[in-house]
Amino acid sequence: MSATDIKLNSGKSWLQFFIVFLTGVTIAFGMFKVPVNMPNIMNFYGVEMSQVGLLMSVVGLTCIFTAIPAGAIMQKIGAKKFGLIVIAAAIIENVIGAFAPTFEVLLATRFLEGISYGCMTMVSVAIITANFSADKRGLPNGIWVIWVSLANLLVAQLANVLVPSFGWQGEWIAAAVMQAVMLVLFILFVKDPAIEEPEPVAGGKKPSVLEGLKEPAVALMSLALGLLAVGCGCYTGLYPTFLQTGLGFDPTTANNIISISTFGGMVGSLLVGWVINKTAIRNRGILLVVIAVISAVAFALQFRIPSSFVIVTVFAVVLSAVTQFNMPVGFAMAPDAMKRPEFLAMGLGLVMIGANVGGALSTFLPAKLVEDAGGVWTACDFLVVGFAVLAALCALGATLYQRKYVLKNKDESSAA
Repeated sequence: MSATDIKLNSGKSWLQFFIVFLTGVTIAFGMFKVPVNMPNIMNFYGVEMSQVGLLMSVVGLTCIFTAIPAGAIMQKIGAKKFGLIVIAAAIIENVIGAFAPTFEVLLATRFLEGISYGCMTMVSVAIITANFSADKRGLPNGIWVIWVSLANLLVAQLANVLVPSFGWQGEWIAAAVMQAVMLVLFILFVKDPAIEEPEPVAGGKKPSVLEGLKEPAVALMSLALGLLAVGCGCYTGLYPTFLQTGLGFDPTTANNIISISTFGGMVGSLLVGWVINKTAIRNRGILLVVIAVISAVAFALQFRIPSSFVIVTVFAVVLSAVTQFNMPVGFAMAPDAMKRPEFLAMGLGLVMIGANVGGALSTFLPAKLVEDAGGVWTACDFLVVGFAVLAALCALGATLYQRKYVLKNKDESSAA
């Protein structure tokens, strides 16, 4: 069956999406198995929190350097073959990491995690874009972002079951097994969407794939998402540790709070997906501006919550939802922010560079600020809040450019 045999928004479209979605959950499980195990890893290898934070940061750094080459590769070989490479990298990382004799070896394996985690989103957006029309992409993009919340839920709960018996390595093995299962399902059910060839420009020559990077609206949106990713990643990467060292909760209680909070992320993802579908294409950038403002407020409060289980849990649910708002908007907006849609893979590479730069900074830099302040968690507030404000300005710029130079030209071309 070819890509052209799949009707947009059909049952087959949704089947492919959910296989990709579940695959993404196992990849995100591998990414976020570190935060809930930070104290265990610190004790096992005798390292500091900022060093363990590198296990998260190195993933973002890897994604930064691989995003553009990955976009070019996916453009050439297709989303399915590229997805198989992504899953294989994750399996190898988890198998080697589970038996890493030193912290340095464990850190090295996370480069493979960077390939899998960073590129899986590109695969998912390519599948969604190929299988769903522009006015229907909001919901699958919203569901897609649940991959992180659902993965965090699984990580926290499996930690309570596996770690007491098998140590932190038990979660590495669990990730590898789940990813192997999804590799088989991915092979059986996911079909390659058609790859659009760039149309020749004047003179008969096909433009270079680098032309796909010359999209100002996408670049501004990438910057906005990257700035927001610092605050979002600060929550997902450091909050489990904050609950233990900052508020004094025991590991099991902290994991339960994180588990409960993931339901907020799931609801938030579905909610923003519904809102995106109800929002006109020209206004989706404004939606990102609003989300950035809401995020700034949430980030300002995250380390100022009193140590009450009920209050912390309710706030964590809300904050988890807020951290899931921005990426679905970015993914839904990206295809319509490009003058040349055939370069979607390169545009997604640009978006992922921004998101992953933010991800790379989101754990290490705030952790360093907290350490330098003697364990005062609010020391990183100015960073995450300031970045969220800047993100709002970048999102506004992306919106204005898209309206004036992208959507207006498309409307005029359609009228002609």
